[in-house]
Amino acid sequence: MSSRRWAGFVVALLAVAGVAAAALLSQRQEAALLRAELELARLEAADQARLAAENDRLRAQQVSPAALERLRADHAAVVRLRAELEALRKK
Repeated sequence: MSSRRWAGFVVALLAVAGVAAAALLSQRQEAALLRAELELARLEAADQARLAAENDRLRAQQVSPAALERLRADHAAVVRLRAELEALRKK
């Protein structure tokens, strides 16, 4: 093989190696980005699960609509009774 062909072969081989190295580097960077994105998604999923559990806990402590209605009725009755008591005191 002549030295000119040999030099051309070496240059072509180096070019192919450079392209392969660039492709490998690009894939590693993309893999690192995907790992970071996956970790963020895992953290968000854990946070969402924690918030769902907190929501369930708070719902369990919430006053039922029927109990709330009874409390409102009792409050209104107390206001009426106070007004009646005040009226009786004035007589």
